[in-house]
Amino acid sequence: MTFAQDIQVRDTNLYPVAVIDSVSSDAIYLSTNSTTIGGQYYSPILLNIPSLKESIDIEKRNYKISNISLSISNYEHDGVRFSETVGDKSLVNKSVEIYWISPSVTSLDDAELIYRGWIL
Repeated sequence: MTFAQDIQVRDTNLYPVAVIDSVSSDAIYLSTNSTTIGGQYYSPILLNIPSLKESIDIEKRNYKISNISLSISNYEHDGVRFSETVGDKSLVNKSVEIYWISPSVTSLDDAELIYRGWIL
């Protein structure tokens, strides 16, 4: 079963995962659920499911995507806080990708990319 087939059923089990600075060896993997995808563990410290709003101005031919806010828990998980994971490096201007994951997803290639942007 694929992601497209998973979303066609009556009851879906979708949840988000976020990857911060995916091009770096110091990438940070977050989710609302404790999960492993493609051999990579995603910490369940993402507190909310991000919402995305899109709009199109037909007269001016503008396409607009709203900002996304991620709430991340700083409580200890596996003996480490998020702030300790980040350390003294800045996350400003780092890339962030957010995907929807379904039960049949085994890698991010199978997931649905819903947002790609930068941390401000």
